[in-house]
Amino acid sequence: MKQVIQIRCKNNKKTLEVPIGSTLYDVYTAFNLNMNFGPISAKVNNKVEGLDFRVFHNKDVEFLDLYSASGMRTYIRSLFMVLCKAVHDIYPKSKVVIDIPVANGYYCNINIHREVTNSDIENIRQQMQTIINQALPIQRYEATTEEAINMFRKLGDEAKVKLLESTGSLYTTYYKLTDYVDYYYGAMLTNTSQIKLFGVEKFFDGLLLRIPSSENPAKLDNFINQDKMFEVFRMHHRWQEILGVRTVGDFNEAVKQGFSNDLINVSEALQEKRISQIAETIANKKEVKVVLIAGPSSSGKTTFCKRLSVQLLTCGIKPVQISLDDYFVNRVDTPKDESGDYDYESLYALNIPLLNEQFLALFRGDEVQLPSYNFQTGKSEMKGKKLQLNSDNVLIVEGIHALNPMLTNDIAD
Repeated sequence: MKQVIQIRCKNNKKTLEVPIGSTLYDVYTAFNLNMNFGPISAKVNNKVEGLDFRVFHNKDVEFLDLYSASGMRTYIRSLFMVLCKAVHDIYPKSKVVIDIPVANGYYCNINIHREVTNSDIENIRQQMQTIINQALPIQRYEATTEEAINMFRKLGDEAKVKLLESTGSLYTTYYKLTDYVDYYYGAMLTNTSQIKLFGVEKFFDGLLLRIPSSENPAKLDNFINQDKMFEVFRMHHRWQEILGVRTVGDFNEAVKQGFSNDLINVSEALQEKRISQIAETIANKKEVKVVLIAGPSSSGKTTFCKRLSVQLLTCGIKPVQISLDDYFVNRVDTPKDESGDYDYESLYALNIPLLNEQFLALFRGDEVQLPSYNFQTGKSEMKGKKLQLNSDNVLIVEGIHALNPMLTNDIAD
């Protein structure tokens, strides 16, 4: 009698018995699920696994598609491998570095010992499509870390060698795509035919790998021009090369050798230097009256604000800080997200009319009473500090939506 195990599927809230040792794809088929952009991978007891993962015990399983963040990451990792394989096929002595997430894609440094041309990009695209059309298996292997290190050393991939030497793991998972071998941290697709959509185009001196939109996986994410963001990444890369910490393996090795304090001190000095340069730029533009600082939650906006304020003081400018968090509407008026929870990251969680009214008053030279948001009661209280701008003041505003044009729609540029 064939042994069976019980699988509870979170997608349809059903439980089935399947043969012990079934793959996740077998389980998906057994449940007769239909996912337009999946399955890509699955969460097994909340741990993401590839569809070739075999189950030997009762499990909770949730299948993931491209609408999920984990599913999209699996898709992108597999797309990276197809790209690297394609470049390896055309230029056997080349090196590919998946470098910078930018422009709603990934900038890749393609080192083929000469300038990358549009013709090269087209050749790579065609080879990637050939690999996908061939429906090649992406095979998962597990070896002792020592064996994996020796394998990558023979392949001349010292970056992987340094990384694996510092993981502290007894075993390492790696992947093969015909003759191409690589290491990826996380689940992968099981077959290249699962890749339905991608794009490649010339981008600066390399290649931009474009990916499906998480909102509509049937089309590519919109290209966003982020030249300034790209230049910031490139600047940091130049300093990484000077410090000799181009990869995670380099960083781990530096820490192991006792250079962690040096890395921290140099990083702090570089940051302070850049903030000083920003302050000088602001000081040289006499007409600047407001500085807007935006970024995701917990990204360091408030800390950056304080450090910029110190540097502005050294330039003879008196900064006045305002946090957009104090302009939240009352909790009962806060928009809700798809789960029914209060969405404090929505632009409309802010009292935009009050903000514009007070900013205009400040720029006229009037005194205003700033609001203060009470997170315990969920109410906006007019108990903030009184504020009036003088000729030597600059207003510094920080918040998630600080750079959103709709936030300061009534204020002239």
